[in-house]
Amino acid sequence: MKFWDNILFVWALWFLLAGCSVNRDLIAPSPPPPVKTEAKAPKQDLIVLLPEPDGKVGVIAVGNAGGSQILNKPGQTTRVEDFRKAPVALQSLDENEITNVFGAALNAQPDLTRRFASFTLWFESDKTKLTDPSKVTLSDIIRTIKLRKSNQIHIVGHTDRVGTESHNLKLSARRANYVRDLFSSNGVKSSTFVVSFQGEAMPLIYTEDEVAEPLNRRVEVFIR
Repeated sequence: MKFWDNILFVWALWFLLAGCSVNRDLIAPSPPPPVKTEAKAPKQDLIVLLPEPDGKVGVIAVGNAGGSQILNKPGQTTRVEDFRKAPVALQSLDENEITNVFGAALNAQPDLTRRFASFTLWFESDKTKLTDPSKVTLSDIIRTIKLRKSNQIHIVGHTDRVGTESHNLKLSARRANYVRDLFSSNGVKSSTFVVSFQGEAMPLIYTEDEVAEPLNRRVEVFIR
């Protein structure tokens, strides 16, 4: 019996070693086929200028490395398709088109009459003299302040890039203080003013140095 036991042991050992042979074939699962994805269209930004609740219309400058567009009429729109290319030419949307595109977002807005009201006053080059259209805007601002009984009015002065930085910082301060004084002379309490000035540091339209840009010669007024 021991002889046959030894024979069986040898056969079992031989099969075990054969199973562990480094020359045996390896079967690995095939990699999954690549998943095809459709190329996505580049993201586009659509900008539309809407009037304030009281009907007034401001100005929006949309710019990038490729150029800029100025929106200054209600319903004007432009698109930014590529940050290296200028925004596309201005178009207009009517009220129904605006509602179709932005209806859900407009309905979700808070009561706009409770937010800040904002105005911009424009100035002649290197002066504290208002442009003629801004003289009309000044009356609108004073009327809005009195209707709202505002207790906080931010006045921010700016310039274009003509002149030195130090000169423009002083010029923006003079413009801001000039507007403050106009408000005071029309009965607005001085305790409501928060006056600041930025010189040429925060242009509405970016330009190279020494380029005269009328839209950068301004004082912004924010009324709570």
